[in-house]
Amino acid sequence: MSDKNADFQPVANRAGSERPSEPSLADLFLAELGRLRRIVAGMGFGVSAAEDILQDVFVQALRQPAEYRVRQKAIRWLTKVTVNRCLTEYRNRRRFRRHACEILKRRLETEGHSTTAAEEAIAAEELEIVRESLQELDGSLLTPLVLRYFCGLNSKEVGEILDLSPSTLRGRLRNARLILAKRLVQRGVEP
Repeated sequence: MSDKNADFQPVANRAGSERPSEPSLADLFLAELGRLRRIVAGMGFGVSAAEDILQDVFVQALRQPAEYRVRQKAIRWLTKVTVNRCLTEYRNRRRFRRHACEILKRRLETEGHSTTAAEEAIAAEELEIVRESLQELDGSLLTPLVLRYFCGLNSKEVGEILDLSPSTLRGRLRNARLILAKRLVQRGVEP
């Protein structure tokens, strides 16, 4: 099943008849799990949070009564549900992340560092600045940025998933890149 456009064969024939049934959303979820994991990782979630998010998406796929006749529409639906679940989790965890970053910075400041440890601390701080800058982006700017650059989707696919016109998508991507670059420069990190 290396060709994504090939006809998808469901895990099991749910109707029990001799003719093959349409794949359920749960079957498509399993087939697209790698892509959905990249979306969640691109939104900045760790492995355990990603598994929780993907489990919620899988449950929604199981509960979805309609069978999608067109594979691409079903994949877009799964992608939208994953993005929306990430955004919800992202909003819920924003405060916690800010506090965790502050604690980490204080801890790094209080520890003594050798030259290599100092370089590692600088690299970790720069990475944290980039993460914080990404987290400060509005969801309407962060989502297209993650789908386009972290998940490798082309602009057309991102536009279809987010129901955005090409010009709106280009504008949001441009604005997100500009805001991100400006924040990085303000914080002393070269983009």
